[in-house]
Amino acid sequence: MKKVKIKRESYEIVSEEFAEYLEYGIADERINFQQTKAFGDLQEVLGHKVFYFVLDNSGFQAAILVTLTKIRFGYLAEAYGNPYFSEDLADNQYLIRSLKSFLKKRGVLKLVIHSNQMIEKYDDNWETIGKFNQDLTDFYAQIGLSESQLTDFEKGFHFNYSKNLADFEFLSQLEKSYKRKGLQTVKKARKLGIDIVEATFDELDDFKKVVDEAGERRDFQTRDLTYYQSVYKAYGNDVKFIFAKMNFQEALEANQLEIEEIKVAIDKAQVKNKMKSLDTLYQRLARADKLQLEFEKFVEKYGNKSVILSAAQFFIMPCEMTYMFSGMYDEFRDFSAQFLIQDEMLKFAFYEEIDTFHFLGVNAKDESDQGVLKFKQNFGGYIWESSGNYELIVKPILYKVTEILKTITKR
Repeated sequence: MKKVKIKRESYEIVSEEFAEYLEYGIADERINFQQTKAFGDLQEVLGHKVFYFVLDNSGFQAAILVTLTKIRFGYLAEAYGNPYFSEDLADNQYLIRSLKSFLKKRGVLKLVIHSNQMIEKYDDNWETIGKFNQDLTDFYAQIGLSESQLTDFEKGFHFNYSKNLADFEFLSQLEKSYKRKGLQTVKKARKLGIDIVEATFDELDDFKKVVDEAGERRDFQTRDLTYYQSVYKAYGNDVKFIFAKMNFQEALEANQLEIEEIKVAIDKAQVKNKMKSLDTLYQRLARADKLQLEFEKFVEKYGNKSVILSAAQFFIMPCEMTYMFSGMYDEFRDFSAQFLIQDEMLKFAFYEEIDTFHFLGVNAKDESDQGVLKFKQNFGGYIWESSGNYELIVKPILYKVTEILKTITKR
């Protein structure tokens, strides 16, 4: 029997065709915010060359978005997220061979795929509860790529925290899945009169100020205003910049009414000699009195206006939401506004039937600072380890020269 030869063809497409491929050509759960037309639009604004490359075999079978960054003697090509590979290994081999030839003509020295797939899953005590994609390195080797080192930035995202929302039928089930301390903190924050609102384009400078303050305090690198503005324009409804705001004058007045109601309840409990009720009421009164002092201090400073307490950015894809940059003014730490932002966005994801909520990076088990992990664990999820990078040297001799020069110049 004569073997049928499959006709394959790989070529560059425009961004609109790539967007159409995502809409009609692949399952929603495979769509990653870094392999979309919006990401390509963003990278172009940030000064990178962007190429969309597909394999056509009676319809698109595989696709990849790559960005080019200028380096010494040429370009570095990078693909973030997970390219849309075919189930047929031969398709993927053909795609990468064609892509290599395509990139070589454009002066690329090396291609790096920043893979981000789960390879190990842990519970909150770092006990392994599953291993996945264990053949990933072999797969990449078969299509021509080898493992490479993570950048310092990527090491901060090698371990992540996520929450599965697919199994919750009712909102009450989602809330009950929070850790006890987390749910208590959320409930307390809800009573403070904090508003969770979406930032407008004109408020992005305020968003940057919150994140910058946190960056200086916690020593992490932040983005410039142009980046946030470009993200806002490129992603449209698929990105949300969220503020937690409070009007301290209104909060003060509401808290004063609460104090008066508690005092009335105390008088009634004393008449009826309800000692247990009195203990609870006196505890509530003490908390309310403490809050009143806080509110009075902030009213004196900020007056009768809405003040930003905290902020966070989220990317929204059909089957996953990703929590990115965030910040909180340290003077408002006691109001737990960041808890309320996460709670609000988890509810948003639930109502939109988004299966997975990614809180992203946490420190490794052996690192001393586990504060970020502890915060994210309040919402009841799981830790997971991400796969690393895979690379293909496009121009071996020239790339080797650049590496030698780096060693000589120590750059």
